[in-house]
Amino acid sequence: MREIVCKAKFAYLLNRLQSLFPKHYTFYPRTWIALQEMMTEVIKLSAKELNSMTFIVKPDGGSEGRGIFLLQGLKQLETLYFQITESVVIQKYISNPYLIDGFKFDLRLYAVLTNLNPLETYLFRDGLARFCTVPYQAPNSKNMRHTCMHLTNYSLNKNNPSFIHMNNPHEGSKRTITSVFQIMENLGHSIDIIWLAIEQLIAKTIIAMLPSLKIEFDSWNTIHKIPVNKFSCFHILGFDVMLDQDLCPHLLEVNANPSLNIEHEHYSKKGVYSNIVSPVDEYIKCQLIAGTLKLVQPSSKTRKGNGASANNSKETTIPFSNIFPKLNEDYSELRIIERCSKIYQKFSSRNDAKTMSMSSYRQFIRTCRIASKEINTADLDVLFINVIRNYRFGYTCKSINTVQNNGKSLDFDGFYEILLVIARKKFYRYCSQQLDRLKCLIDLCEARIDL
Repeated sequence: MREIVCKAKFAYLLNRLQSLFPKHYTFYPRTWIALQEMMTEVIKLSAKELNSMTFIVKPDGGSEGRGIFLLQGLKQLETLYFQITESVVIQKYISNPYLIDGFKFDLRLYAVLTNLNPLETYLFRDGLARFCTVPYQAPNSKNMRHTCMHLTNYSLNKNNPSFIHMNNPHEGSKRTITSVFQIMENLGHSIDIIWLAIEQLIAKTIIAMLPSLKIEFDSWNTIHKIPVNKFSCFHILGFDVMLDQDLCPHLLEVNANPSLNIEHEHYSKKGVYSNIVSPVDEYIKCQLIAGTLKLVQPSSKTRKGNGASANNSKETTIPFSNIFPKLNEDYSELRIIERCSKIYQKFSSRNDAKTMSMSSYRQFIRTCRIASKEINTADLDVLFINVIRNYRFGYTCKSINTVQNNGKSLDFDGFYEILLVIARKKFYRYCSQQLDRLKCLIDLCEARIDL
């Protein structure tokens, strides 16, 4: 799970679905993994457009706001392009955030993944609103380095003297989402519409992650020789979301292991350090954990409805809303990459279920009768070798400042990129859209391997 939500990998997962279903994935800001691709795109903009855009740069393996900085203008982008030596993602900065009392904030939401097959996911109907500690101004050359103005990370803002700790969980620089939504509702905004948009955002994000999650889970079971359905487990994911001025939610990132700590650091006037309980963290996280444990009980009947909540009001009063299976039918079309993963797993290694050797790849080619006049067997072999040696996330390893692949086996991401190439070569005469070509190839493969 941790690898899947690393910034470059996660951006790749969202971007590939965004390329197939652009209207469904508008909630994810434009994000680049390869600097060269970004420069190719932005260089087409006028000088005025480019200078008005702000970009946020995030190290691939970074966390808690470390190493994040903002850029503006072509000159700064060119400097980054020629000087960067580590793997980063570059994201279009959301410059029109919704403000409360002049401060920018984001929402930490929690989703509980209780099953992968069939897919079951629940959204905790509250969370943490984390505020910046410096009043917001649109980014410019003078304030771009003011991290406490532009970055909502608690780990950064908590050290600012302006950070407000309150005994009331519904006030302060970190407070409950429901308290923020109450302010917005008092201003005439529809909170039900916002929750609906958040549910849709989480559903589509889970769909983007699902193929890789299933492969990792099946691989772990295969390596450890765990029988199917031998045990049950769950995972709590942290979703960081920001609302813009139009109240549209934007996904910033997903955390595989969101902090469940309920204490915060406190320094007395004498400089003595101690940990004290944070009322807002205790209020939210204790209810989250208590509700989750009730949710995943094998005997729990609340898991089967459209919503789920624990009945013991002393333990939890905040409900969970069902994401999946409730939205299965609405978003079945978006799960096309999951169909690709099933083909991949049909031919992947029996030892770990997440790699494909050359011999397994050739078996896939033969079984599905892929070779044709448009792309012959030799071309397909060269394609395999090129991808496993030089490419990652659909880009050359050099272009994204990452190490070369092992050059021996094919992971699912590489297999998917090969499918795109095959689909383009085989069906370009019949389908103009990438999605339609991919569907034709998947239909062909499924029919020939009886999936």
